[in-house]
Amino acid sequence: MKKFIFLAGLGIGFVIGSRAGRGPYESLERTARQVADDPEVQRRAAQAKETATRVAQDTASTVKEKAPEVASSVKGSVSGAADSAKERLGGGDSDDQGAAPSSSDSPSAGGDAQVGDDKPLSS
Repeated sequence: MKKFIFLAGLGIGFVIGSRAGRGPYESLERTARQVADDPEVQRRAAQAKETATRVAQDTASTVKEKAPEVASSVKGSVSGAADSAKERLGGGDSDDQGAAPSSSDSPSAGGDAQVGDDKPLSS
């Protein structure tokens, strides 16, 4: 449907443009060039470019300053959430020496072993 609307608009624009002739198009092009070549417009465009560059540099420096703080905050939140989840699941402190191994060879890691099988599956 969108393609049909686009093609219909293109066709209508072509018909109207061809009936209007080349004169209005050239007049519009001439006006656009005059506006683009105007010293005031060029000055404002350069000013906008400088402002955008300055804002981008300020933003980049702020991000560089704040990134380590945010990273450590996220790291703390994630480790706190992991510790909380471990406690809810009946685990202990994350520094427990008696904690179950978390490797893929652990029987609790899942797989095709039957319940009660003590032998690990061969790889």
